[in-house]
Amino acid sequence: AMILSVLVAIYTLGLGRGKKMKEVMESVSSAVAGITMVLLIIAGAGGLKQVLIDSGVSNYIGDLLKASSWSPIVLAWGIATLIRVCVGSATVAGLTAAGIVLPLVQGSSIAPELMVLAIGSGSLMLSHVNDGGFWLFKEYFNLSIKDTLRTWTVMETTVGVMGLLGVLTLNAFL
Repeated sequence: AMILSVLVAIYTLGLGRGKKMKEVMESVSSAVAGITMVLLIIAGAGGLKQVLIDSGVSNYIGDLLKASSWSPIVLAWGIATLIRVCVGSATVAGLTAAGIVLPLVQGSSIAPELMVLAIGSGSLMLSHVNDGGFWLFKEYFNLSIKDTLRTWTVMETTVGVMGLLGVLTLNAFL
């Protein structure tokens, strides 16, 4: 579907308007360069998640966590947070945490939608220098690293904590 959209756009927005193929391809090249890293990150995260599932690591961790007295929601949030701090990418953290906590979702009475929200909230936590979003924010607003930590990191962490509190509140009433 995406390639079909690209081909239609090349014709309707480029060749159909009288632009030369070289101009159109330069435009396509610059557009693709902008999304390449995002696609690679998503693909890498999906691959890591699948490795965790196929290797049995996800089930092993899930079995260990099932014996825990902690809420599956808090565990999912914590796992996503830990992965986010280690690898930096919220996308990687979310997809990887989902693969790890899948056995918890299957073995609990917690609504899967709440687990998704908990993982999403955890994946926003503690953004710092290993996160691409951190650097985009820093450069866009021309901030120092210290100021970016005091603004972006605090904001992302606040969103993550408030998200967890919201999910726990929803879980209490559903």
